[in-house]
Amino acid sequence: MLMQKLKLSAIISASSFIAIAVLMMTTSPVDNIIYAALFFGLGLVFLISLGYFTVRLQTGDVTPKNKYRIAAISLVLLVLLMFRSAQSLSWVDGLILTLIGFGLAFYISRRS
Repeated sequence: MLMQKLKLSAIISASSFIAIAVLMMTTSPVDNIIYAALFFGLGLVFLISLGYFTVRLQTGDVTPKNKYRIAAISLVLLVLLMFRSAQSLSWVDGLILTLIGFGLAFYISRRS
């Protein structure tokens, strides 16, 4: 059962990474903004599945606490990527994003 879940998360990670690579090589977000939305959606799928894959490799099982952590870290990384791609990440935005990340980590550690 563990190997099946590990293989599934590895396959989803690899396929979403390949889809992101194909999307980057064949399209331009300047032509149509939908490509950018699709890129960030695939990026979120990739980050979450990669998180599940690494946690399963380390511990063998994904606990509810780890699920919250994976979601929080993935969302913070995706928002960071969105700010960087728009070239609008100032030190204030970075500080706010860091504080939100620490707040989510603290909330998750207390909640579970």
